[in-house]
Amino acid sequence: MMLLLAVLSYGAYRWASSNSGSAITSLAVLPFTNVTADPNTEYLSDGLTESLIGNLSQLPNMTVRPRSSVFRYKSKDPDPQKVASELQVNAIVTGRVAQHGDSLIISAELTDTRTNRSLWSEQYDRKLSDALSVQREIASEISAHLRERLTGEQRAQLTKGGTNDPEAYQLYLKGHYYWDKRTPDALAKAKEYYSQAIEKDPNYAMAYVGLADLYYAWPDNALMPASEAMPKARAAAEKALALDDTLAEPHAVLGGVYAISFEWDRGEQEFRRALELNPNEANAHH
Repeated sequence: MMLLLAVLSYGAYRWASSNSGSAITSLAVLPFTNVTADPNTEYLSDGLTESLIGNLSQLPNMTVRPRSSVFRYKSKDPDPQKVASELQVNAIVTGRVAQHGDSLIISAELTDTRTNRSLWSEQYDRKLSDALSVQREIASEISAHLRERLTGEQRAQLTKGGTNDPEAYQLYLKGHYYWDKRTPDALAKAKEYYSQAIEKDPNYAMAYVGLADLYYAWPDNALMPASEAMPKARAAAEKALALDDTLAEPHAVLGGVYAISFEWDRGEQEFRRALELNPNEANAHH
């Protein structure tokens, strides 16, 4: 799903640039709506939104609003043009997710809020277990339709730190969903899911990033002291970088770890490296 919507939105962005006469250089991905009655599927809509934000933020010459800016619109039905004005972007991505058993239905739309015109929309009906395997097929179809093809370098940017294991991906999404709740019980569940994702795919760099973020936040939200949590955060971040040294997120975590221990120069170096790799890395800016 990460690659699917990132490629789709990038194709739509390029199509819009060539047809509107004015390139789209900034956008916001609003929280995808979970239209399934079961709240246990909320991790899918939230995870899909965050994955899309993360992947689109890697694109050159594109400003993407971070999670902290867009999730205040969750569970609301805001006017896209009003949101665009508040967030100072010229395009909005919206979507809906429905899961029925093993069936997953995703719809997404890209709107140029300068003209209030829908630039692209599509709906996909797939099996949950096939979410990863069908990404390339759908991306290829949409790219051909828009007559755009991503370069090898751009495709690599959109899949950095990812996995080809659908179960590992679902576990990662669940881990991120519980991590975001920041309660002791939720953080414990997040750790379990991230660890299970790593068991499924030991080379899943972003799952290690999840663990690094979790341990870094743990002292402020649970009972683990910083003296115990920070070495764990550092180890997980370094493991992520060992798997993929082009990821910005683990550098941001390392910057925070060094800052907490008053190693200012090392912390600044890590923060600056994170922003070199991804100028949209919100945690590094923070």
